[in-house]
Amino acid sequence: MRRFLLHISIWGTLVTLIFGFVIGYHAGPETDYFYNRFTQARAKNLILGSSRAAQGIVPEKIKTGLKRDFFNFAFTNYNSPYGLCYLEAAKKKFHKEDQALTILEVSPFVLSNYDRNMNAGEEIFEECETAPSNMWMTQVDPNFEYIIRNYSEDLRTLTGIKPRPYAIYLHDDGWLEIKIPLDTAYFRKNTEDKVRNYMELIQKMKPSEGRWNALDETVSYFSEYGKVVLVRVPVSPEMEKIENEYYSDFDSEISSFAERHNTPYLNYFHLNDSLYFTDGNHLHRESARDFSEILGADLSEAF
Repeated sequence: MRRFLLHISIWGTLVTLIFGFVIGYHAGPETDYFYNRFTQARAKNLILGSSRAAQGIVPEKIKTGLKRDFFNFAFTNYNSPYGLCYLEAAKKKFHKEDQALTILEVSPFVLSNYDRNMNAGEEIFEECETAPSNMWMTQVDPNFEYIIRNYSEDLRTLTGIKPRPYAIYLHDDGWLEIKIPLDTAYFRKNTEDKVRNYMELIQKMKPSEGRWNALDETVSYFSEYGKVVLVRVPVSPEMEKIENEYYSDFDSEISSFAERHNTPYLNYFHLNDSLYFTDGNHLHRESARDFSEILGADLSEAF
């Protein structure tokens, strides 16, 4: 019996080591939409927000005029709306230094919550149970904590045996590049689907006082170390219409918020007709580069 248990222990250890080696070898920029952000070092200048920022703000392009490196720590509307859990996650990724510049992407959706979470005057924040909020280690390579807690695809995809429908590449600076060819017909179809999804979504959400309060705390915290700027990333005209129907006062409210905090607010919706979007909600990678150059130039003038 002892010999049997010893053999089981040895084989179990061997399998674990092989599994760890395979994960360590293959995990990286193409693992999924989040993983590589948890393998990089803390950063002085962060980009926070949703998938619009994750795909639409390219650190390499905005740093040209500013002469400083940025790290994109934005995720999705679901994973990283403004809340105290996201703020705590961002603090773990932040290298505390003076003269930092923090970019906060804002939209009606990162300042809203689901109706199901806002009963009896008490809010529930679902994102606290997901990445990045549920992560302890944010700069470990390979990051087994992330694989165990948050990796949702199968091992064949992780090891490259099972191909994805399209290529992704999560750069070391946090920019999520979706490698979709420039195809306006395909984009129109995606936009139609996205519009239907968001028309259903806005029936289930409403603006959240808790998220506005968390944005207030986020701005206050990062302002202690430098400058903060609020940015509204471009979307398609179709998505702009949905946002206006859902939260018609958003722009005036965020402008007033920025004024109270003495924080610049840059709204780029005037570019909505001049850029390409893969689905109406996310900038195509080439348009993301173009937009980021514009953002970088504006930031270099402001700061």
